Amino acid sequence: MKASKLASITHSQSRYYLSAFSALSHSNFRLYFIGQLVSVSGTWMQTVAQGWLVFQLTRSELWLGIVACAAGLPSLLVSPFAGVLVERMPRRSILIVTQTVQMLLAFALAFLTFSHLVQVWHVVLLAFILGITNAFDAPARQTFVKDMVGPEDLASGISLNSLMFNTARVFGPTAAGIALATVGAAWCFFLNGASFLAVIVSLILMTIPSVKRRVVNVSPLQQLLDGLRFARRHDTIKPLLLLSAVISIFAVNVVTLLPAFAATVLNSPVEGYSVLSTAQGIGAVSAGLIVFFVSRFGRGRVISATFLLLITSVLIVSRMTLILPAAVFMGVYGFSLILTFVTMNTMIQTELPDEYRGRVLSLYTLTFFGLAPFGALVLGELATLMGTPDALALYGILNAVLGLAILARWPALWQNRRNTVGDQLPALSQEVELVAK
Repeated sequence: MKASKLASITHSQSRYYLSAFSALSHSNFRLYFIGQLVSVSGTWMQTVAQGWLVFQLTRSELWLGIVACAAGLPSLLVSPFAGVLVERMPRRSILIVTQTVQMLLAFALAFLTFSHLVQVWHVVLLAFILGITNAFDAPARQTFVKDMVGPEDLASGISLNSLMFNTARVFGPTAAGIALATVGAAWCFFLNGASFLAVIVSLILMTIPSVKRRVVNVSPLQQLLDGLRFARRHDTIKPLLLLSAVISIFAVNVVTLLPAFAATVLNSPVEGYSVLSTAQGIGAVSAGLIVFFVSRFGRGRVISATFLLLITSVLIVSRMTLILPAAVFMGVYGFSLILTFVTMNTMIQTELPDEYRGRVLSLYTLTFFGLAPFGALVLGELATLMGTPDALALYGILNAVLGLAILARWPALWQNRRNTVGDQLPALSQEVELVAK
């Protein structure tokens, strides 16, 4: 009897674990997954090469912050309105346009670099235009996952989307490090431009059923205000958006100073930078692999635990002077950062009714695309005044104080054990213990 019961439970658990990959059963999502893996790898190549190029042109941490600010400023201004647009227009059409523009921007930067005409103001301008496209692209991508897989496989789609994105964080920086050391930054930009063809083709090949939009007779401004009110009054979404904003300003910006940190602290501007970026990517991939399964402990508790790990990793990295230990803790940083953000994303999406999805996710996008760059600008100036290590440590402390204040103000968040997908796993685990006894 016990053996039969245990076999039944084991089978149920196996079905649960297999559901982590259920989004891949949708042909549209498979096309999207492969196309985005290629494209995002190229984007990470450009991100690494662009940071290296800016620091080589200016030798200034402040300019690194200025470029990051230019990329994020449009999101602060445009994201709320982008959420309204995403709820009114076909998301695939939006993505085809944004991805095409981003491809052309990458080719433009490649041309300027190949021809030795590139100046730092070119990078700032192109980053600003890229930021405009990202303001529309990010909420469209996040809501498009549900269009491809439906509500039943949404959690799987979000987890696999994170896995894809963070796998690219390993491939991209590694390829960029090799390219920077052998053929130069221009080839990183050119390969990124070419990589967009993969995702554009995958979007064109998809067959997406028409989605009925619920908002018909409401003005865009009223639609925007309704979305803001919904987020402000929601007991779970409000603190998650606040926590996302704090982490975006004070923790995400660690990567902004990596080129300067590698050059001035580790004395290894190319290899050191590539190793740190790759280590961060490996940590992020590890988070993507387990994010679906750790939800059994309660997403609120996972967010709180990984936030504490994130604080610790930033403070330790700021004190490192050798490449290997710095890389280890950058791996921890990448792991905790991504696990925190993906769990927050999943938690927000599972709380959202469809009619608010685009608008609220645009606010979530605003927190890390629109607010992070201002933190990057201030961090760059602080690094110029007090040195890169101390600036990173100060940001780590501010992140800890503000983030812990949010968790203390909304204790129900970190006490949350409720999951929309996966509630059955804790019960199954308890049943296994009873049968074993």
